[in-house]
Amino acid sequence: MIILNKHQLRARLDPGTTIGLMRTAMRQVSAGDSLQPLRWGMSMPAGGMMGMMPGYLAEPECFGIKVVNMMPANRGSHYSSHSGCMLLFDAVHGQPLALLDAGELTASRTAAASALATDLLARATARILVIIGAGEQARAHIDALCTVRSFDEIRVCFRDPDQSQAFFATVNPRHAARLRGFTDIAAAMAGADVACTVTSSASPVLKASMLQPGLHINLVGACTRDRQEIETGALPGCRYLTDSSLSAWDQAGELATGVGSGVIDESYIAGEIGAVIDGDIEGRRNDEEITIYRSLGVAAQDLVVAHHLYLQATQESFGTEVDF
Repeated sequence: MIILNKHQLRARLDPGTTIGLMRTAMRQVSAGDSLQPLRWGMSMPAGGMMGMMPGYLAEPECFGIKVVNMMPANRGSHYSSHSGCMLLFDAVHGQPLALLDAGELTASRTAAASALATDLLARATARILVIIGAGEQARAHIDALCTVRSFDEIRVCFRDPDQSQAFFATVNPRHAARLRGFTDIAAAMAGADVACTVTSSASPVLKASMLQPGLHINLVGACTRDRQEIETGALPGCRYLTDSSLSAWDQAGELATGVGSGVIDESYIAGEIGAVIDGDIEGRRNDEEITIYRSLGVAAQDLVVAHHLYLQATQESFGTEVDF
């Protein structure tokens, strides 16, 4: 088994490659060529959660499980907001192939999935990107989304304005877009073409009044039914697609609230992003439509990246090899 740490992952997961891997994964999810049990989490007595994400992928054939811990104590520290391990097995004999850092894996594949959805759903003329949240997912999303669109301006919303200078110093200098910091989300959203919510907020940060025709939204941060980043009243005017419809109905707080209040019904989800890739359903239907990609994360995304890195490691002889 090969052990790969976060530094080795970071050095080899460029956004372009990872976006391509997400395309492979999401097509298989929508085609039924994977097994995606619903994510299960164990709440910790002192706060935080351990989430478990098992899955199987047909191509490349493999299976595995990611155990990822979301700990409130990590906020503002040098620890990742998603720490843990990804364990990859071979599909024939069930032998462990690789153990990978889950924090770096999650950050890279989540941002790449949002970039893939943005490429499929956002207007080709998109020029203003808004990132709501300023953690590691915010940095990863800027890098990935700038791979699929040429933004003139990137606006980042901070709870604490004093964070902005340190945050912008970490943004990849190859991006030529103007960087601007905001504390007022409504002001940041004025004229936005693409918006990504990557927050830990339990209550909506996006209001219906902030959404303008032609906008594309990536909802990323809220991953349990008791949290939502967009207010329920904004849903009826949007075309809503997801990575996995099964996961969305089980875990997306805005859907649960929307159905419970009668604002939407069980036919609301337009489809999965993998079906858009294959042309089975339409993505954006016109330049005025507001589109949403609901990211909850599925095991296929982790598996395809883990297997790619495992093959690289065996071919290029990096990582730490251990015998069982």
